[in-house]
Amino acid sequence: MAKSKFYKNVYIYLTIGLIIVFLGFSTSYFGRLSQSALPYHIHGISATLWMIILIVQPFLYTHSKLKVHKYLGWSTLILVPTLVLAGMEMIRLMIQNQKNYPPDIVYNLAFIDVTTLLGFVLLYVLALHFRKRLRLHARLMVCTLFGPLVPALTRVFFILNLADDFNQSLTFSFAVVEIVLLFIIWIERKQKEAKLTYLPVLIFTIFQHLLMYFAGNWSWWSSLVNTLTGYQ
Repeated sequence: MAKSKFYKNVYIYLTIGLIIVFLGFSTSYFGRLSQSALPYHIHGISATLWMIILIVQPFLYTHSKLKVHKYLGWSTLILVPTLVLAGMEMIRLMIQNQKNYPPDIVYNLAFIDVTTLLGFVLLYVLALHFRKRLRLHARLMVCTLFGPLVPALTRVFFILNLADDFNQSLTFSFAVVEIVLLFIIWIERKQKEAKLTYLPVLIFTIFQHLLMYFAGNWSWWSSLVNTLTGYQ
């Protein structure tokens, strides 16, 4: 990481990700802070803090602030469970209030949210486990960015009037993430760590993209989600 120009400046690319997330949620959350209930604030704050940590950590490392980097890294043991629990609460609230959404779309969104949360947890656990293998650890951490980019980009397409409907916006968002991952894989094609991180994440994203169109029609899925969220 320290010898790679790409990772030396990776915080710049991650900052672009944060800007996209902020823009995407500028109207639905950041623009209505006083109108949002506590669970939405916990979710918004924890997700934003995670994005900020992704930016700060490589900056600290490449500027030899290793002690601060280490302490900040261990603080995520509190942040990540908070983020995941808040994300689960967002899913529950969405299912409970599904009358405010187009018919059955909440089960498609729940599929995306649940699989994204599971993928995030797996990437985080692996990043902790391989924290001493710097190049692998760094790439695993970067990979946690791509999940939040999908809902953020979906909203960006709507804000900029670049999509005709929600499904089209979702499709465009997944396509953008997949293209970015393909580009990263291409420029890192000689790095074995890319085959262990970006490639599996790309495959996961493609499957997530394809299956989301059908998840709303799976009776077992809707029944499971209803049971887990207490929806009658």
